Amino acid sequence: MRTEKFSLLTRALEQVVEGQPSEARRSLAELTKRLDVESVAEDMQYVLFAAALARRLGDGDAQQLNLYLKRFELPQISLFNLLAQRLPLASLAGSIANDCLCDLFAGHEEATLIDVGLGTGRQEVALLRRLKERGVALRRLTVVGVEPDTDSLHRAETDLTAAARELDLDLRFRGIPRVIEALGADDWRWLRDGPGPRVVHSAFALHHMAGDLDQRQVLFERFRELEPTAVVLIEPNSDHFTNSLAQRFHNAWRHLFFIFGLVDELQLPVQERNAIKRFFGRELEDILGAVDDSRRFERHERKETWLERLRRAGFSTARRLEGSWSSPHPAMVVHPEPGHVGLCYREETVVAVIRATVEG
Repeated sequence: MRTEKFSLLTRALEQVVEGQPSEARRSLAELTKRLDVESVAEDMQYVLFAAALARRLGDGDAQQLNLYLKRFELPQISLFNLLAQRLPLASLAGSIANDCLCDLFAGHEEATLIDVGLGTGRQEVALLRRLKERGVALRRLTVVGVEPDTDSLHRAETDLTAAARELDLDLRFRGIPRVIEALGADDWRWLRDGPGPRVVHSAFALHHMAGDLDQRQVLFERFRELEPTAVVLIEPNSDHFTNSLAQRFHNAWRHLFFIFGLVDELQLPVQERNAIKRFFGRELEDILGAVDDSRRFERHERKETWLERLRRAGFSTARRLEGSWSSPHPAMVVHPEPGHVGLCYREETVVAVIRATVEG
């Protein structure tokens, strides 16, 4: 059922699409009069979507809404860490992906992990500890971190080296301070020569890749040329790649409706709850607020699209993923399927952990 608030928000969207900026500003102004994020949990979603549309209009309305949100402001890395600690979608996805990696490394003394979008290596440090817990007899691990932020790369190398020393694991680290699409022929040759088995892993990163759908397919074909044992991905399950602003809006609204519903059920302090939502608000500014489509980076896709891309590149996604994963919250369901594990809230797959292998 459409509420008055949602009607005002979608009216503003339609006015933006139809090139009626003055009318859109009036609709957003009427909407913001009706919002109270301190008392009404759902209102934060309205504020964030209104702020993204106001940014697209490029005027003082965006500044006014951002001032309204400033009380929930934290550095993005702090918001991400808060999300990783408090939102079970992120922590459980990382745990499932690490179990997949442990299975792939089992029975080998040496292996290579090619990690696209390594960040500060939080999940990878947890992987080293998980390998030890499960008794995986891996003695030497080469970690190749593809990560454009050099500070994050240095932090990852420091933390991984320290953890490997503590766990008596021979770890070799190489950081590549570029985005994956900027790798040159020499980089790909070097990756191809890494000691096997080679596994490609990426968590919440590949959707940032610039370029069109064909370029994403080429990347997966590049992965296949590395002759890896498998590719393991963690990706949100929503289509924000489409060039249709209206379609992106409605896809994002549905996706965040379920995520925010889970956040509201976690019984967190109001400040933490709204700070986590603010993290996604910054993504919305890219999804809806960028006027130039070529400058958008939050280009999420549906799990079916990632799976089909892997199949077209020569990977198999037929095997059902199995594990003893339990949901950390009663509202969440862990749903193993062929090629992926869906993390679901209210029967909606919000995040997918994908594993594709090379048969034979």
